[in-house]
Amino acid sequence: MHLLAVCGLVGSITACMSVHALAPDKAFHQYVRDTWSIEEGLPQISVMAVVQGPDGYIWAGTQAGVARFDGVRFVNFDPGTSPHMPGMFIQTLYVDSRDRIWAGTYKGAAVFRDGEFHGVDDGFGREIDVFQFAETADGELLMAADRGLFRLAGDAFVQFAGDPDDRLLSVYQHRGTVYAGGFGVIHINTGESWRRTTLPDALSNALVTDFEAHDGTIWAATTRGLLWLDDGQWTPFVVPGRLEDAVIETVYADRDGNFWIGAAGFLFRLQGRELVETIADDSPASHGSVLDITEDHEGNLWLGSRWDGLARLWNGWVFRYDRPEGLHNSLVWSVARDAAGDVWTGTMDGLAVFRDGRFTQLTRGNEQPHPHAYTLLPEEDRVWVGTRTGLFWWNRELQRIDKPAGFAPLDSAQVNGIIRRRDGSYWIASTEGVFRWDGTRMERAAARGDLGGQDIRLLGETGDGTLLAGTRRGLIRWGAGDRFYQVPGAAEQQDVTALLELSDGRLVLGTLNERLFIGRGDQWHELGIEDGLPVNSPFALAEHEGTLWVAGIRGIHELSLAAVDRYLAGEIDSLPGRMVLHERGDVPGAQKGYCCNGAGNAKGFMHDGEFWLPTRGGIVHLVPERIRRNEAAPRVRIDRFRNSEGWHALSSGDLQVFSSGERDLAFGFAVLSFQDATGVTAEYRLRGFREQWQRLDEPMRREVIYTNLPAGEFTLQVRATNNAGVWNTAPAELSFRIEPRFWETTWFRVVSLFAVLLLIWLLFNYRLRNMQHQQRALEQTVSERTDELRVANEHLRDYSARLETASLTDPLTRLWNRRYLGNQLVADLAYFHRQLSRPSMHGHAMVFALIDIDFFKQVNDRHGHTAGDEVLDQFARLLEDLTRTGDYVVRWGGEEFLIVFRPLPEREIPRLCARIVDGVREKPFALASGETLKMTCSVGVCAYPPFRDKPGAFDWEQTIALADKALYHIKRDSRDNWCWIRPTSRVEPATLSQRLTVEIGDLLAAGEIEIDTG
Repeated sequence: MHLLAVCGLVGSITACMSVHALAPDKAFHQYVRDTWSIEEGLPQISVMAVVQGPDGYIWAGTQAGVARFDGVRFVNFDPGTSPHMPGMFIQTLYVDSRDRIWAGTYKGAAVFRDGEFHGVDDGFGREIDVFQFAETADGELLMAADRGLFRLAGDAFVQFAGDPDDRLLSVYQHRGTVYAGGFGVIHINTGESWRRTTLPDALSNALVTDFEAHDGTIWAATTRGLLWLDDGQWTPFVVPGRLEDAVIETVYADRDGNFWIGAAGFLFRLQGRELVETIADDSPASHGSVLDITEDHEGNLWLGSRWDGLARLWNGWVFRYDRPEGLHNSLVWSVARDAAGDVWTGTMDGLAVFRDGRFTQLTRGNEQPHPHAYTLLPEEDRVWVGTRTGLFWWNRELQRIDKPAGFAPLDSAQVNGIIRRRDGSYWIASTEGVFRWDGTRMERAAARGDLGGQDIRLLGETGDGTLLAGTRRGLIRWGAGDRFYQVPGAAEQQDVTALLELSDGRLVLGTLNERLFIGRGDQWHELGIEDGLPVNSPFALAEHEGTLWVAGIRGIHELSLAAVDRYLAGEIDSLPGRMVLHERGDVPGAQKGYCCNGAGNAKGFMHDGEFWLPTRGGIVHLVPERIRRNEAAPRVRIDRFRNSEGWHALSSGDLQVFSSGERDLAFGFAVLSFQDATGVTAEYRLRGFREQWQRLDEPMRREVIYTNLPAGEFTLQVRATNNAGVWNTAPAELSFRIEPRFWETTWFRVVSLFAVLLLIWLLFNYRLRNMQHQQRALEQTVSERTDELRVANEHLRDYSARLETASLTDPLTRLWNRRYLGNQLVADLAYFHRQLSRPSMHGHAMVFALIDIDFFKQVNDRHGHTAGDEVLDQFARLLEDLTRTGDYVVRWGGEEFLIVFRPLPEREIPRLCARIVDGVREKPFALASGETLKMTCSVGVCAYPPFRDKPGAFDWEQTIALADKALYHIKRDSRDNWCWIRPTSRVEPATLSQRLTVEIGDLLAAGEIEIDTG
C-alpha cells in the first residue's frame, strides 16, 4: 500500500520495480541490517508506522510524535513543535497520490504542510481515533476510524456515503475495490454498495488490522491469525502451530515476491502461499514485534518495531554462515572444500564441517594439540589439520583424531600450510621451515641455514610442477640440489601472505604491507595504493572470468586483469580496484562486514565463481553475480540554516534574505540515500563567493559553515553520491541574499569616491605650499642640528663611560660588584691555569677570602642606617689598604665582602688572614655624630684551586662556596677570627661538588676536609 508513494520518487512504477528489494532465497539474518532508536534521536522506541515521503525522507510514526529521518539525523514533530497537531500518539502514516503526508493519531488526522503537521476537521467537532488511510481508484482519500469510514472533501473529512457504520481499524483499495476491516467483520465496496462479511464464529472477536494484495488475492491481518480471500470467502491461512492464532499487526508484499507478516513475537515470511521463514523476537537478528513495513526507492525494507525502534534491511551480496547455522565459535581461521562439496572449517576452538547449510562440530579445541585449527587439507579418508603447535589427522571413517608419532618434529611449530603435490608427496609450511611427509615420518625438506628453513607462510605448486613457498622475506622456489632459491624481484624482503597462479601462467603475490606483485620468472610488477589498489593486506587470492579477487584484513576487492594489462602497458592512468566488502563500511560501494583471517594455505577458495573465506564472524560466502550496485541516485535537500538565533527549518526554496549583521551562516542538508549512509560522498560550493566544489570533510555531519560573508546574492549548491558513487542528476540549490551595511551600498561608495578625490586635491595643494616653506626652514634646521649633534655625541661618550663604571661598582662603597667579578675573573683564572705548570708557581695559589662584619646589625639598630653606611664605607677603605695592587676587593652583599688575592705562597695564608682580622679589630670607626665604634670581622678562606693535582675539577664559584662554609664555621664558633678550609686527599672533586650542601661538621667527621683557624 506504500508502493505508489515510493515509486513517485523515481518517476514510474516500472523504474521502481527495477530496484531489487530482498532476495527471496536469503535467510533473514543474512540481510544487511541497521537499526535506530532513542539513542540516535528517535523520539520513542515504538515505531507504529513508517513510510517514505515524496521528499525522499523516511517518516516514522511513534507514540511520541512523527520523526523525519534522512539517514543520519532525526527531526521530530509533536504538538510541541507543531502546535496544530491533534495528538502525539501516531497510529498510521500515509502518502497520497498528491504527495501529501498524512498522520493518524488517537485524537484525529493531520497533514504535513508548511513545515509542520496541521489537524484536519473530521466533521464531528471532537476527537476521533484514526487507524488507517487509503485512496480510491480515482484518488479520493479514505480514513478508517472509530467512528466509521470518512472521505476527504476539500479541507475536511466527512462521513463516507453508505458508511459501514462500524468501528473500523483498517481500509485498503485494490483494483477499484475498497476493503474495510473492523471487529469480526470485513466490508467490501466494489463501487456500488457495501457488502458486509462476518468472520467465522472462532474469529468473531478478532480485529482486522491490515490488508495487502499478494499472490493474486487479498490477505487480511487479524488478531486471531491470517485470512485470505478464496473465491469470495475469507479463509484462515493455517500453518499448524504458527499462524492460526497469531496476533498480526501488519502485512506487506515487497517487490521481490516476499510476503511479510508482522505479528506479536514473530516475523513471518511467505513466498507464494508457503511459509518459508519464521523469525522469533528472541532470535539474534530479529526486530522485535514488527508493527509496520515499507520499502524505499532503493529497494531497502524498513521495519517499525514495538520496542526496537526503526530498522532498515537490504540484500548485500555475501552470505555469512555463523552461529545461526550452528557454528560453535565465530572466529574462523581456515576453510577448505572437499570433493563432495563439504566445507571444512577450522575455528579458534576446534574443527567443524559445513554440510547442507548447517555446521557440525567434530573436535573441541582442548582435544587438539592447540585449540586453533589454523590450516586444512581435506582428503577422502582424512582431513589434515595444522594448529599453532603441531599437526593431526581427522579420521573421517572412525570420527576421531589421529596423530602419528612421525608428526612429532612439528609439535613446537605453527603449521601454516599443507599441500599434496602432483607426485603424491605432502609438504608442510611451518614457522620452523618446510617439512615433507613420506608416509611414515616427517623430514625437514631444507636445512636450517637454507631459505626453506625460515618461517614459511604458505606453499603452492604451479602448473609445471614448480614448488613455491611464501616467506617473510619474499618468494622462494624448490630447485636443483634439493634446496630453495630466492625468486628475484618477487616481493624480496617482504612478507608474502598470499599466492595464486593465474590461468595465463603468471603468478600473483600478496604481501602484508598491502602490495600485489604480478609476473613470472624474473619479470615482476609491484602494485600498490598509488596505482589504484584499495588499502588491503591480501590473505587470499582467486581468479574468476578475468577478475582477480583479493581478500584481506580490511575486506574483499576485485580487480580486472585486463585493466591490469592496460595499466602496465600505459594505456590507462590508474587501476580500477573496487572494494565489495569492507570491515569498517566507510568505503563507497562496499558492503560492511567482517573479513578476513589468514596468511597461509586454506585461507579461502573459489568454487563455481563463488568465494569462501574465514573471518572473525564465521564464514563469508561472496557471490559476485549478486553484486548489484545501488543505481538509485540520491535526492539532496537543503533543509535548514543557522544564524545568530540558532537553527531554522527551510520549508521552501524561496530566496532567503538575511540582515546586514548576519555574516556567519551555516546550512544543513540531507542526502536521501539510505542503503549505506556512511558511504555517501557530498560536495558543495557557494556561487558568488567561491566557485570551486569542496568535498565535505565529515560525511556524516551534513552541514557547511561560512564566516564573515560579504554582502550580496549567493547560491549554495550541494551534490552527492549514493554508496555506489552514483551522483544526483542536478545539485540542490538555495539562493540567499545578505543585505549590505550602509557603507557597503553603491551610493555610499560613489559619494565616498568623490569625497576622496576632493580631499586628495586639497591635500595636494596644501602639501605643495607647505613643502616650499619647509624647504627653507629645513636648510636652517640642518645647520643648527649639525652643531647640536656634535655636542650631543661628546656628551654621550662621556655618559656611556660613566654608566659602564657605575654598572660594575657598588654605589655605597665604590668597590667592584659581583658583575665586575664575573666578567673579569674568567680571564684571570685562565691566565693563572696557564702559569700553574711553571716551577716558580709551585706552592702558590690564588686565595678567595669572604669577610663578614661581626654584629653589624647592632650598628644599624643602635645608631641608624646612616651610621651603618659610614661603617661599610670605612670598612671598604680599610680592606683596600690591606690588599695589594691587583687584588680584587668586592662588595659581596650586605656586610659581606670578598677579596680575591693574586697568586701567593700558600704558607702566607694564615698571616694574611690574621692581618685582616687584626686590622679591623684595631681600627676605630668614626661616625658623623662624633662617636667612635670598634668592630671585628670573621674571615673564611679557601685556596684556588682546592685540588692542586686537578686544577680544573673545581670552578671559582665552588671555591667561594667552600670559603663560605669556612666563614659560617668561624662565625658560629667564635667570631673575630679566621678559618682556612682545605679538601683532604680522601675525597674526589666530583664527590665534594655533590656534597657542598652538607654541613661542615659532617664533612670534617667524614675526613673530607680540614680547617685551620687563628
